[in-house]
Parts: sequence; structure tokens; C-alpha cells
Amino acid sequence: MISALHALTAEPWAIRPDYLYFLASLASLDRAGRAERRAAEGEDWFRLDLQAAAGPTAQRLEGARYAMLTREGVAVIPVIGPIFPRANMLTEMSGTGTSAAMLARDLQLARDSAEVGAVMLLVDSPGGSPTGINALADQLYAMRGRKRVVAHVSGSAASAAYWIASSAGELVTEKTGMLGSIGVVAAISKQVEPDASGSLSIEIVSSNAPNKRPDPQTEDGAAEIRALLDSIEAQFIADVARGRKTTPARVRTNFGAGGMKVGADAVAAGMADRVQTYDFTLRDLTRTAANERAARAARQ
Repeated sequence: MISALHALTAEPWAIRPDYLYFLASLASLDRAGRAERRAAEGEDWFRLDLQAAAGPTAQRLEGARYAMLTREGVAVIPVIGPIFPRANMLTEMSGTGTSAAMLARDLQLARDSAEVGAVMLLVDSPGGSPTGINALADQLYAMRGRKRVVAHVSGSAASAAYWIASSAGELVTEKTGMLGSIGVVAAISKQVEPDASGSLSIEIVSSNAPNKRPDPQTEDGAAEIRALLDSIEAQFIADVARGRKTTPARVRTNFGAGGMKVGADAVAAGMADRVQTYDFTLRDLTRTAANERAARAARQ
């Protein structure tokens, strides 16, 4: 597990730091054990769980990986579990991991489908890799004025998940929904003594690339790593400020400073629009979808 954790944490993550240990434990599982577990559980449990939330008549949106379409025309798109740039071993092992590439495709399908009158992002995620998240935020922001999109936080919208959700036209949360964790983290390992086999790895970089392997235990090395994280964080904050119609300064001071806010406190800070239940959000979007369908029929 230690080697898996080092491999994961060396990269920048827009995720709750504690969740990296869970990902490392998944990455260290025996492959045969994973295959056996997946075969025993089957591939349909997550779809059935989402269908139960969307309603008994909901069906997979044609061509989509995640999105379910209700009979009334609401596309319910889950942002559940850790977020990765694309489908990979960890999205399969975690069971509910989200591929940013597939999420982007589902959003495009929902945007372009004449059957979809409104979209709900159902969010319960600790965040994930920042790769591709800015593009997703841009895609969601561009949907404003075309179709109504509501991000509903059922559990947590942390870090990269909040980055995405904040760009939806509306952001609502359950009373106990947790929002925020704005920031980027990386944990750089440095071997200081031999490992269990008695081997000590020593890295030597070329003369003109001292920042290729910055030493996190020196001030210069830590500053080099922090500068990279700050660059990603700056885009994160800028996208949140745009989506929430505020300023980057306000995001930095009022949106938790890396921490999270719950329900009404998140609304009071400007991080969400209102507190409401999932059922209320779905009924509200169902009315929107029905109105859109009627408007289309009238135009035709």
C-alpha cells in the first residue's frame, strides 16, 4: 500500500487528502481478487441504485455512460466517488469512480438531446484529479441559457467535485451536504533510509533541471512544489468565482479556506443557492422539463 500511496500522492490532487489513503488501498488490492469481486457483484448495481433515485421509469440516456433519463425528460447525471481524467483501473475498483471524459460526454449528450428538458448533477464526491476539471467547468458554464442545470449535493461536493458543481446554473444542497475543500494537495515522498530489502534509491537529475526533483525538505524545494499547486489553485478559484458570481478574493476568504461548510452555512457563505431535498429538486426539474417539452411541441 505504501508504494501505491507514494505513486498517488506525488501528483497534484483536488481531493480531500484523507481520501488518497482509500485510493491507495484500492490500488494495492490483488488483481485476481478484484476480478472475482467484480464478477460476484456484477456491473449493474450502481445503475440500479441510480435508477431507484431517478425513478422506476428512468432509462439510460442513449449513448451515455452515467446519465439516466426520466420519463418526464430530466437527465440525472451522477458525479459520485473519486474523479479521474478517464476510465481506468481505479474507477472500476472503487465501483462509483467518475471519469471526467465520460462525464463530459454525458453532459454533451444531455445538452444536445431533444428528449432532455433539464439536467440534474447528483453530486457526492471527495474530488479527484484536477486534470480536465477546468474544461468540465467551462462546459457546464456554457450550458447556462441553453438548458437548466442544477447541481444537487446529496453528500459532499469536495474539491474537484465542488469545482465542477459551482459552474452549474444552480447549486443546491441537502441540510447535511458538505461543500468546499477548495485547494490542491500533493505529498512528495523522499527516501531517507534503506527499505525493507536494504535498498536505497538515489535520484540524480541532469544539470539544467534542478526543479525536476525538488527536495520537499528544503525551503526552495517546497516553494517550487507549492508554486505548481498554487497555479492550479488559482484556476480553481477563478472558475468557482465565475460560477458563483463573486470575486476570487471572496472565494479565498469566505468559502472555507480549504475547509468545508455544511448546508445552510454553505448557502450563507454564497457557496450554494439554497437548501432543499433531492425529491424537491427532481420535482422542480420535472416541471421545467415538462414546460420545455410543451414549448418544443408548440414550436413544431
